[in-house]
This record gives sequence, structure tokens and C-alpha cells, in this order.
Amino acid sequence: MKLGDRLKFARLMKGMTQEETAEGIISVSYLSKIENNQAIPGEEVLELLFHRLGIHRGENGTTPSWHESVMAWYKAMTDKDVPTAKERYETVKKQCGESGDAEATVYFQLMRIRYLLLLRDVKGAEAAARSVQEWYEALDDTMRYYYWKFFGLFYYCQEKYDDALQCYQKAEGLIGAERRPNWEEADLAYLLALAYSRTWKVFPCIHYAERALALSQAEYDLRRSAECHILLAICYRRCGEMEKAIDCCLLAQKAARLADDRLLIGIVEHNLGHLKGLKHQYREAVQHYENSLMYKAEAPLADRFITLLALVREHYAAQNYRKALAAAEEGWQQLRQSDGGVTGHYEYYLHFSVYRLLLSGEGEAFERLLRHEAIPYFQKRKEYEDAARYAEYLADYYARERQYKQAAHYYRLGCGLLRKRTDA
Repeated sequence: MKLGDRLKFARLMKGMTQEETAEGIISVSYLSKIENNQAIPGEEVLELLFHRLGIHRGENGTTPSWHESVMAWYKAMTDKDVPTAKERYETVKKQCGESGDAEATVYFQLMRIRYLLLLRDVKGAEAAARSVQEWYEALDDTMRYYYWKFFGLFYYCQEKYDDALQCYQKAEGLIGAERRPNWEEADLAYLLALAYSRTWKVFPCIHYAERALALSQAEYDLRRSAECHILLAICYRRCGEMEKAIDCCLLAQKAARLADDRLLIGIVEHNLGHLKGLKHQYREAVQHYENSLMYKAEAPLADRFITLLALVREHYAAQNYRKALAAAEEGWQQLRQSDGGVTGHYEYYLHFSVYRLLLSGEGEAFERLLRHEAIPYFQKRKEYEDAARYAEYLADYYARERQYKQAAHYYRLGCGLLRKRTDA
């Protein structure tokens, strides 16, 4: 920040008027010129202003000492280096607190949003975000860049993908305010690609994923390169370009192995399983899903559930109902034994319950679950593919029961939900 910007920011953070700040030191009009970077005060005036605003001497023209620590902490978070981010948290907090600098306080609070999201503490991040919102008018463009980027990430973690995309776009509009390193531009481009993917906007996703990939490769960032290849594979799959999707997965696999990132390898294996399943290569698909579960052994439960559910569906599609039921039971047991239980992973409670009831022949319970819980839940969350799949299952059930009017209704509902997914 320029000297005038820092003085104005410190004044606003303390809730002081220009009159209160200037009283006994200089005129209000001269202070206004200083704050607008139209005048540079003498050393004596600067000392008095710093003292009144609580800014430590020696930070008027150079990068504050706390700033490097904050940015090193932020880089660790961007790299998803949880141990380093945790290790640096207290040091950065202490430095920013002892600096007596309002700018340091805001940077710490902004970065704390990112830190809590890294730790998957969404409620804590929400509280941190609320504390920063009231300062928005006092933020400069660099601060506003981080503000919108982290709010986008916050909304993304809440599965509010349209809101996340709007925030990332606002951050993108501010990224040109100053030169940023390749890894920072790559990170924002990747987040934009993720949000476009979640909102089913394939071509913008490809554009930003390719940009993030080029920047990441220039930095020799193997993990981010692998993530970009995975996103591109998903886009090409949605376009029906299956071979290009597989090629992207294989490139992602190579980068993830070079980075020795087991979770990333597991994600690649999951995507290869999905692609092989779409090509009706049942054995290869199952093998990839089982490989994925092996690599995800230490991963968070939700990361394992997504693959276990895919394995259930692959067995079911291949009419291997015994293995499908065994996989659904395994998911159900893991769910019951988890800390969050049913409430912590409600969507997977519904998924595994649907297949347990479907495969064990409990027709009435199956009907109630789909009609009153599963279909409305996924419809409300705009998970149209899941809602359409379960609408078709329920339609098939009604057809077997010769309730043809109900069957027709749910077949139509399934078709309508798939059209919504395509139009999204």
C-alpha cells in the first residue's frame, strides 16, 4: 500500500474522522491530500500521524516485516500443505498482533478465512468472513482481491457454485491491479475452472483449466498440473471425447505419481474407473475403483464414499448384484461408524440406503425412501443426475407393480431432470 492509502486505511479501521486525525497536527485539507497520495508529509508530521493512528515507525515506505510471514503462510495454504500452515499460524498471528498495524490485522483475518477452509472448518470460516465484511469499504484492491477469492472458496465449500463463480470473477477483475506470481494466477484460474465445471459450463472450464495448466507447468507444480488434467478429462468426457479424456487422466496419473500424492492418484483412478464404465469395460472399471479406494485409505471419509458409491453402481450396472449389495453394506457400515454419522454425510446415507433396499428387495421401504427423501433431496440440491437416476428406479418399481400412471409420472420426471442438467 502507498503511504496515503495506509494512513487512510488505519484511520478508517480505527473509526476516526479526518478532523479527529488531523486535530493539532495539520489541516484537514492537507490530510486529505496525503491520503489521496497527492502530498508527502515531513518526518515530524508523519511521526505524529503514525503515533495517533497506532502505526509503528519504520513501515512508511517499505514492506512491513509481518507481510512476508503472512504471504509465506498463504503460499503453504495454496499448496495445501496443512502441517506447514498449522505450524506458521501462531507465529503469523503473533507478528500481526504485535505490529500494531491495522493493515496487518486485516491481512491476518482475510488469510484466516483461507486457513479455516483448508482445515475444513466451514463454520469457523463463516464467522471469520463476517468479521471482515464490515471492513470492505476500507480495503484496497489487493485486499479486495483476496476478499473475493476467499469468499468464492467459502461458497464453493458450501456447494453454492453460482455464488462462488461470481466471487471468483470479481477477484479476476482485480488480479491485474498488480503483478502476481504464476502460482497465484494459476490458483485463481484453477478455482474458476472448478466453478465452471460445477455449473456445467464446459468450454469456459476448458479455457481456465488449460490456462492454469500452462502456468503450473511453468512453475513445475506437479500436483496442480495433475488436478488440471483431471478437470480437462471431466470436460472431455462431458463432450463425449472419451479417448481425449482418458489421455488427460493418464497425464494426470503420471504427474500425481511423480508428486507422490496418494490422494491425487486415487482421484485419477476414480476418474479412469468412470471412463472405463462408460465404455462398458466392467472389469477395468472395477479394478480402477478398487485401486482408488486403496490409495484413498487415509483420505477423508467423503473422498472414499464417492468411490465406494461408484463401485456399487458399476456392479449394479453389470448385474453383479451380490457384489453391489456387499459394497453398499460396506458404505453403510462405514457411515454408521463415522464421527459425523448419518447427519454428517446425509447424501451418502441416502445413496447407500437406496441400494441396500433396492438390492435386498424391500419394496415398500424402497418406495418411501425414494419418493419422500432421496428424489426431493437431490432435486433441491440441483444434483439432477442423481435425482433422475432415482426417479427412473422408482418408475421401474411402479411398472413392476403395475402402477402405470405412477411409473409414467416418474419416467417423465427423470427425463425432465436430465434436461435440466444439460441446460445448467
